[in-house]
Amino acid sequence: MFYLVKLNFCMLTILMPYRKQLFLLSVALIFINNLIFSINPDSIACIDKVYEKNLKTVRLHPPDWESGYPVLDLNSDNYLLFNFDQIESPADNFYYTFIHCTYNWQPSNLMFFEYADGFEENEILDYEESQSTFVQYTHFTLEIPNTDVSLTKSGNYLLVVYSKNDDNIQILITKRFMIYENIVEVTGRINPCIEGEYRKAYQKLDFTVLRKGINIYDAQSELKPVVLQNYQWNNALFNLPYNFIDNERISYEWDDKSCFDASNEYRYFNFNNLELNSERVENIEFKKPYYYISLVNDKSEMFSPYRSSQDINGSYVIRTNRFANKNFPEIQSEYAIVKFSLEYNTPINNADIYLYGDLTGYEINENSKLLYNLESRSYEKLLFLKQGYYNYKYLLVDKDVTKSPDHSFFEGSHQQTENNYLLLLYYREIGSSYDRLIYFSVFNSVNK
Repeated sequence: MFYLVKLNFCMLTILMPYRKQLFLLSVALIFINNLIFSINPDSIACIDKVYEKNLKTVRLHPPDWESGYPVLDLNSDNYLLFNFDQIESPADNFYYTFIHCTYNWQPSNLMFFEYADGFEENEILDYEESQSTFVQYTHFTLEIPNTDVSLTKSGNYLLVVYSKNDDNIQILITKRFMIYENIVEVTGRINPCIEGEYRKAYQKLDFTVLRKGINIYDAQSELKPVVLQNYQWNNALFNLPYNFIDNERISYEWDDKSCFDASNEYRYFNFNNLELNSERVENIEFKKPYYYISLVNDKSEMFSPYRSSQDINGSYVIRTNRFANKNFPEIQSEYAIVKFSLEYNTPINNADIYLYGDLTGYEINENSKLLYNLESRSYEKLLFLKQGYYNYKYLLVDKDVTKSPDHSFFEGSHQQTENNYLLLLYYREIGSSYDRLIYFSVFNSVNK
């Protein structure tokens, strides 16, 4: 059947003008590709998500900078490193593709060949087995871009990892990243918010876009700034309007529209050594086949004074010192069951408590929810984690879904808190079919 279609197509194109031949050829290639590749972008949520329980420690970051952000310069030779572990099962065949997205994380209207050079479907072939660990796992690694596929447009991207069984495709991992092209100049600064709630301190990013080098006719519709606090997408600020515009600049400076709860420095713990109690580790016990780690009991910091500490703003770093293994932590680190405890005299009836940070993928779901233990008078949670240094905090989420998660109820809120603010500036000129990311930068609340 396919060869008959191909023969008829070739006979028709011989008799047609060159431009029509190119058009029909592109249509035919799209048709054939759709027959082979059957992932529907519109059916996938463009979020950071792990859909399989045996896939752990999923990360996407610059090489040699584990706590860095998944952002690439379109005009550089840099790359991102994507990696994950498959736990206690034979190595599977994993495939991946990329979906170009709008500024607000919906699939864009671009076809794959419009934003990528190379194959739409590729297999992850770089993997290693764990070494000298009680929990056996396979560590998979992928460079983005690579020799099989490169990306040609700026904007938001979704990495999709999946498996195939006959004609069935199962989505396993989705991970966001961005590619930017800095073509405008922006000035910015972190300032305190004038407006604020009782017992809370707020910070905001004030910034100005200089119009030199870009033609903007309707700034409100063509420019889409997005502001993130410490790469937390669930409280990201979208669709911020400008408050001043002239022929030279566009300013975004508000007292009430761009405020973030400053909260507190992240809590932390370190269990890179399983033979000795490390920072904030109360007890280590081995019950074959797992290590069990009990952390020091946490308490509410709501009314505590601010204490400066060096955190990594919610991220984590994989490290191990067990049996002097430290050269290849990706495959030499052990997995352990880690117990978190938050002391609180009585359970809170109208809200739930969640562990928050990159260790839970910043997700607010059953996998990160703590349960109240009446005997210990504590909220508790067990997580299966790989050895390393971790940041985390406790989040209060009201059962009234109209209310935003409270980052300060257990952590306190202080103007001195060190936070990173990521500014992403998207541009869709009139007549364009996609959102370009024309500026990216990180502003720090302390190093102004």
